[in-house]
Amino acid sequence: MSPARKLIFTALLLTTGTLYSPLWAQTKDTVKIEKNPLHWRLTARLHSEAIFNYGGRFATGNPSFDINFIIEKNNWGFFLFKGMDLYDHNTFYNFSLISVYKNFKLSKKITFTPYVGSFLEQENGIADQGSDAVIILITTAKLHPQLSFEHMSLFGNLILVPEGRDWVNRFRLSYANRHWDVVSTAWWNNQVLDQSNYWSGGLSVAYSRMKVREHLFLSVGVSGLWMLQSSNAEANPYKNALLLTVAAQLVK
Repeated sequence: MSPARKLIFTALLLTTGTLYSPLWAQTKDTVKIEKNPLHWRLTARLHSEAIFNYGGRFATGNPSFDINFIIEKNNWGFFLFKGMDLYDHNTFYNFSLISVYKNFKLSKKITFTPYVGSFLEQENGIADQGSDAVIILITTAKLHPQLSFEHMSLFGNLILVPEGRDWVNRFRLSYANRHWDVVSTAWWNNQVLDQSNYWSGGLSVAYSRMKVREHLFLSVGVSGLWMLQSSNAEANPYKNALLLTVAAQLVK
C-alpha cells in the first residue's frame, strides 16, 4: 500500500465526528450525585459519500457508515471507531481505530488532550498490512460559550511502518447554539515526515440534538470539502465532495 493511502488511513480520527458535539443527559432526581461520573456515548452515522474528516481528503463516492463509542471518567477516556464502505468492503474506507486519551485542563478555557492508539486497516481482514500505532494531540480553546477553536496534530505509522510516517494538522472553528452546529475546518499535510503536502478546507452545517427519547438524539447535516493545494496531484488529487449525513446518538 502506498504511503499516500497510509496517510489517508491514519489521518482519520473519530471522533467524535465533525458534525456532532457531546450530548450528556442530566438527571435532576438522582438521590446520590457522583463527583466524577462515568459518561459514555455511542454514535452511528450514515453518509451519502465519505470524506476523511481528520485528514481532509475525499474517501469514496459510495454510501458509507461509521460507528464510534466513547467512554470517559476522571478525564480519562477510551475511543473506538469503525468505518465501512457499504458497497465495497475491500476499499480503504474499511478500517478501525482504537485509542485511549486523557484531558488536561491547562486553564479555564484551554484543554490539551493526547491520544495513543492503533489504526487497523481492514480491506481484507481484522488487521491488514499497514496497520500501525498513532499519536494524536488536540488543543481546544473556548473562545465563547458557543464558539471554540481546535488544533490537532496526528502522527501516523510510528512503529511497524516507519517509512510511512506522516504528520497531519487540522484547524477547526466550531459554533454550537441550541440545535445548530457549524464547523469550518482547514487541513494541512506539512511534508515534514513524508514527501508530499496539501491544503484542504471544509464546511459542515448540522441540525443536531433532536431528542427522540431519553438519552437518544438524532442529527442531520451537510458537509463540503475542497482540495485547495497539492504538491502531488496523483497521491492527493484535486477532488472535492459534498455529502449528506444522518446520525443517531445514544448518551448516558
